[in-house]
Amino acid sequence: MTLKDELNGENGSFLLDLRTKFIWNHKAFSNLLVNLFKECQRTKADAYLDREISSGIWYLSNVVKDWVENRDSPKNFSRAYHKRAYELLNDLIWAYFMVDSPYNSNFSLFEKEIQVLENLT
Repeated sequence: MTLKDELNGENGSFLLDLRTKFIWNHKAFSNLLVNLFKECQRTKADAYLDREISSGIWYLSNVVKDWVENRDSPKNFSRAYHKRAYELLNDLIWAYFMVDSPYNSNFSLFEKEIQVLENLT
């Protein structure tokens, strides 16, 4: 699934499951993070960002945590998991808009962070 598919809430996307079923799908969330990381890398030298993708990424910065924390959705993962998930998501959103990533184009470092998250499941 592409980043645009994720951001548009297509079938099988993390956002669609979270919004309509109140299900946090770890695999879909990891896919979203990987696609977002790749988009950050792809666009870091660009002077202008795609408005459709940018608005979707900005949207993520607000709604994911709000949907989980402010709804009666089941919390199938620990508080530590969700805290780390929000941090990773916010790190990537920051990197997309500010071109400054804590992972510095280092996909293996980013993969380690995904593994830390996986270990919290």
